[in-house]
Amino acid sequence: MSAEYLIMIITLSSASMSIIFLFSITKDIKIDEKSITKIFGKENIQKVKEAKTDEELAKIVRNLTKKQKVKLKSLLESQDIRVAIDALKTHILKKN
Repeated sequence: MSAEYLIMIITLSSASMSIIFLFSITKDIKIDEKSITKIFGKENIQKVKEAKTDEELAKIVRNLTKKQKVKLKSLLESQDIRVAIDALKTHILKKN
């Protein structure tokens, strides 16, 4: 195989990889009750529904496992606990 063909193969493969990367970045992430329930689990969702104050909600979010926290942060695209509390209020408790 000559060097020209090798350069063409590398160029085409890098171009296709960049297109796949762009599609994965621009994919819209939907935050809904199902996705939050999947991360929190049924047990924690029940605790969220019973919580009366924001402090109780924050305590529930802080008590999540590390894996659950990482998933929540990537879903909400934020590391701020206030964003997580607002998402819980909006999608689980149905408060505006």
